[in-house]
Amino acid sequence: MRIKTEFKFVLPKGTGFSENGKKVSGVMRLLKIKDILAMEKDMGVATNTGVFYVALLGMCVKQLGNVSLVNRRTIEKLNPVDFAFLVDFMNEINHQVIKRLPITCQHCGNQFEGVLSRLGEI
Repeated sequence: MRIKTEFKFVLPKGTGFSENGKKVSGVMRLLKIKDILAMEKDMGVATNTGVFYVALLGMCVKQLGNVSLVNRRTIEKLNPVDFAFLVDFMNEINHQVIKRLPITCQHCGNQFEGVLSRLGEI
């Protein structure tokens, strides 16, 4: 069985990266162990935990609209809505979320969200 390693996305806002009002698409890859090891050595992350997702997204987003090189500066320029979307998307693909299901408890009637997944790379 071949595991998918590249995932396409479309940013909800795309502010700053769109041309002629088009939505900005991109490609993200799965996290790898070497990414986590690089993060441990990154002094920016060690001194400021808020940098963690910026640095990680800079490593994992391979393509973003017409931007040829995606790095921390690219990620820092994102609209907050787009940044939050990418963090959620990264977490979903690395946990291999296949489907979300509404679940209702037969005893109390409360509703929950169930997630079908399989183990990701890390």
